[in-house]
Amino acid sequence: MLSAERREELLRLVRDEGVGEVTELARLIGVSPSTIRRDLTSLETAGALVRVHGGAVLSAAPAAPAGPAEEPVPGDRRQEHPREKDELADAAVRLVAPGSTLLITGGTTSEALVRRLAGVHGLTVVTNSLTIAGLLADHPGTEVVVLGGYLRHGENSLLGHITRLAMAELSVDQAIVSTYGISARGLTGANIAEADTDRFLLESVPRIVVLADGSKFGRSSGIRIVGLDRVSAVVTDALAPEEEVAALRERGVEVVRG
Repeated sequence: MLSAERREELLRLVRDEGVGEVTELARLIGVSPSTIRRDLTSLETAGALVRVHGGAVLSAAPAAPAGPAEEPVPGDRRQEHPREKDELADAAVRLVAPGSTLLITGGTTSEALVRRLAGVHGLTVVTNSLTIAGLLADHPGTEVVVLGGYLRHGENSLLGHITRLAMAELSVDQAIVSTYGISARGLTGANIAEADTDRFLLESVPRIVVLADGSKFGRSSGIRIVGLDRVSAVVTDALAPEEEVAALRERGVEVVRG
């Protein structure tokens, strides 16, 4: 559930009862009490309700919207192909086994997947993405391990030697990763430092699942991450070229269309 949707649901619950307690609202919506407190503070700032000890009451003033619609930001990859990313995420979550330990690296498609993980029981997620860790803060039923490292600004990813040291202490069942491009060369990246860290993170993972919409096929850079022989499955959409999909299957890669 996105933050704006969650706040609308909070307003509805408080409106129905006239008052709402933090612990009960957290239980009904399925997020942590700290998330509810942040949402209530935002709604109070908007004039929609009034914070009281332990919860909130409906404001006597007309309720304001939960928040203005976000204007598209030029160059923001989170605004690109949202429907395709949602479809890939819906398909990918079905590949996540309850009780497993999952490595998720950064990327806007990976972020769409994370929003669907709350329904997977007993999951542990390992990540070097501060954005993904922040999204998982709303999933109290998911264990989260954040790898340390050097912060790559703009991407909110943690890279380098410290990241490697932390990963060397862990064991994961499966990795789900986004990619700049997928071709006969394998997976390629757009940034040398990011690709170098991703290469190490994936080195000991027994199963790698790649999230790649049709635009990623045939695209390659000079920065190789892993070869196709390491890829177990690719989750893609209807725009993926049939010849590329057939080539993957011939090499033993499972292809799942969203």
